[in-house]
Order: sequence, then structure tokens, then C-alpha cells
Amino acid sequence: MRLTELKENEEGILHRYEDERLAVKLMAMGVLPGSRLRVIRKNAFGNTLYVRVDQMHLAIRKTEAACIILK
Repeated sequence: MRLTELKENEEGILHRYEDERLAVKLMAMGVLPGSRLRVIRKNAFGNTLYVRVDQMHLAIRKTEAACIILK
């Protein structure tokens, strides 16, 4: 399942990344495999997801969220 498939207030566990550059950036921020991701909300146009990752909040573009695979 991809992060983009989650609805608001649903969560999943990060399994892996499909984009290596995105993986490097997010892993440097502490978003590691095994992290719990919860979609807080999606913006009105659907281009951005606001996500809670463990104890931090991130805004992730839909194209980037599509590269995040969850368990």
C-alpha cells in the first residue's frame, strides 16, 4: 500500500521507499523504515498530504508520497 492510498486519520508502518533520493532526505530527518505514519489531512487540491511521523509533522507532495510503501 502507498501513503497516497491512506485516508485522513488512517495510519500505516513505513516499509520502504521507491525513490532513493527521497529516501536519503527523509531518513536524514528520522523517517526510517518501521516509523508509524498517520495522514492528518489532505489539502483542498490533493497535491499535499500533512502527515504525522512518530512525533513530528511533515507536509509531503503527492508525487513523493506515492514513493512511500507501507505495511
